[in-house]
Amino acid sequence: MITNSKYKLKEIIDVSSLKDIQDKFAKIVGLSTVTVDEDGTPVVTASYFTKWCSLIRSSAEGYRRCKHCDSVGGTTAMQAGKPFIYNCHTGLIDFAAPIIVNGNYLGSMLCGQVTSTSFKNKSIIDVNKLSYELNLSKNDLLDALAEVPVVDYEKILVSADYLFLFSNFIAKMGIATITKSELLDETKEKMKLTELLKNMEIKALQAQINPHFLYNTLNTIARMALIEKAPDTENLIYAISDLLRYSLKNSDNMVTVDSEITNIKKYFYIQKTRFGDRFDYEIDIDSSILNFKIPVMTLQPLVENSIIHGLKNMTINGKVKIIGKNFNNNYLTIEVFDNGIGIDEDRLKTIFAVENSYENLTGLGIKNVDGRIKHFFGPKYGIELKNSKKTGTTAKIMVPCIKLDKREV
Repeated sequence: MITNSKYKLKEIIDVSSLKDIQDKFAKIVGLSTVTVDEDGTPVVTASYFTKWCSLIRSSAEGYRRCKHCDSVGGTTAMQAGKPFIYNCHTGLIDFAAPIIVNGNYLGSMLCGQVTSTSFKNKSIIDVNKLSYELNLSKNDLLDALAEVPVVDYEKILVSADYLFLFSNFIAKMGIATITKSELLDETKEKMKLTELLKNMEIKALQAQINPHFLYNTLNTIARMALIEKAPDTENLIYAISDLLRYSLKNSDNMVTVDSEITNIKKYFYIQKTRFGDRFDYEIDIDSSILNFKIPVMTLQPLVENSIIHGLKNMTINGKVKIIGKNFNNNYLTIEVFDNGIGIDEDRLKTIFAVENSYENLTGLGIKNVDGRIKHFFGPKYGIELKNSKKTGTTAKIMVPCIKLDKREV
């Protein structure tokens, strides 16, 4: 289906280049040529315009009729998807070829302003009527009509085919410009989102913005990205929105290990978009532990600690790995490894001593997560940190193997 475009012809194609193409075509076929937009308004000055058409268009009413005629000719060619040959309102032969970009009609190339030996259409031109209706001198009209080229109809047919080739070339130029523009827009959006991720802290946002408003707004932006054909931007926004929605779950909520892993994959996707090749990750979870329960937002603070703090000085070859194991359905462990710089020994001692230390994106520090695990499952469970400047940091979570009760969700 061909529709009118949100783009204008002169916006996506350099006018000087368009004029050059038009002039070359007019020179090749030796016929008057003009390029118009979807309304029939010339985009560039005409090439080899006849004295007759210049005189007709010098009248306000004549110009209005010519513009309407050009618009109808171009629209008809657009609907046919090929060149359209017709008589203009004065009786001369014109033909039009549509300029269609990505299914959008932007305008057309018009050519002609001739009569033909096959039709003898000069004889049907009513000079007296035109002189009266357009308030033009009859003698001037007769002089101009005498100079109108008379060509063989076969030349008109061949010229129409050539015109279609040139209009398609213009369309391809338009497609290239639009594609470049859309890629640039998508890149700008990704840069904005990356900057947002860099500076955004949910704790501050919760003090200023209703979180539900925030992720609803992000979903709206994602739908706009879909409409504007920016799929990478759309996917990134949905990942952010899902992460925020998940983090809004009450901190007393229990979820399955499977839910935690799904959420952490989205978090990895966001951070990979931000950091690119600076790090890779691997997730190896024993499938037998996926339905056991764990406090919501247990993994994300540990993974963020690995990426933001552990790998902060690494520009390449960073690694984060998550391993989940089942110990005879008695208890399970989930370990988060990184190959970063490790945690300073003095800092390591304070992590479990200072409230809300190492606060992360969600405001839930490692001590907070450890405390929630102990609250739900008892003092022998929680988080254990191992540190090495050579091998990085390992955070090990240990919880009992208990299936999630639906009432706990």
